[in-house]
Amino acid sequence: METNLIKQKQKNTQYKPLIISIIMLIIIGIYFLSQSKSTPPLSTNQNFIFKTIQSKQFHIKATKNHFNIEELKGKIVFLKVFGWNCKYCQKEIPELIKLKNKFKTAFDTVAIELQHHSDTQNLDFIKKYNINYNIINGDKQKKFLEYLKQEYKWNGVIPLTIVIDYTGKILAFEVGYKSYSLTTLLQTTLKELTSVALPTKEGEDKK
Repeated sequence: METNLIKQKQKNTQYKPLIISIIMLIIIGIYFLSQSKSTPPLSTNQNFIFKTIQSKQFHIKATKNHFNIEELKGKIVFLKVFGWNCKYCQKEIPELIKLKNKFKTAFDTVAIELQHHSDTQNLDFIKKYNINYNIINGDKQKKFLEYLKQEYKWNGVIPLTIVIDYTGKILAFEVGYKSYSLTTLLQTTLKELTSVALPTKEGEDKK
């Protein structure tokens, strides 16, 4: 009788890890199910408002394969997601400054900072690097960042460069640091559009 009890206890002990694992899987499943229910998917057509650290405002109408930025109509736009502490993002900063200086009226950059810096910290970085393009606090654009993940399957890797043409059409969705330069990306995009180099207006650097 005592031997049977010992065997039964040993059996129960053997099954304990399996039972615990099953319970944990059920709990995890319930958690993810509740999360998916609490954050319903966004529709393709959305409107967003970006307020820059420099106190500008941009109104974005998002539709399938388009980001129409009301205030930047007629320009080629690099819509970027980056972080000040990302070494690959840092490498792109001088080139973005140079492109903005060279093509003052035909091109612009709107960059969303992802690494949770405050407005004050962002402003300090803007001054440190002499940034001449638009910086957005990413903590205030969580809905837009979620939209990128849902609609374009963005995996959160930075730097992210979205190239938008004069009409708001998305021409490129470049995830991560590339071996080619942003200047090359811009020129290639424009050649595909017009078969000519980036148009310049009076007063812009044509070199």
